[in-house]
Amino acid sequence: MRCHLKLRKLVALVSLAYAFCLGVGTVADRKSQPIGRKNHGYRAMSLSRHGLNILRQLSRPGTGAAEKLARMVETVLRWFCW
Repeated sequence: MRCHLKLRKLVALVSLAYAFCLGVGTVADRKSQPIGRKNHGYRAMSLSRHGLNILRQLSRPGTGAAEKLARMVETVLRWFCW
């Protein structure tokens, strides 16, 4: 943790990963897989966690990810790169 350049790169990479998971979770919540609500009105999980779960599901071998979900993640990735 003494090299500030490496620490800056690590923080930037973690921030990008978080932003990507948040983007996937937001798009999924609006379009295909809305997050359920608990009795007190709050969401059952955060948008970033929802996005991370979707990305984990897509990355598993042999699960046969749904085409609609894969296209949605591809769209978010294109938007993120733009």
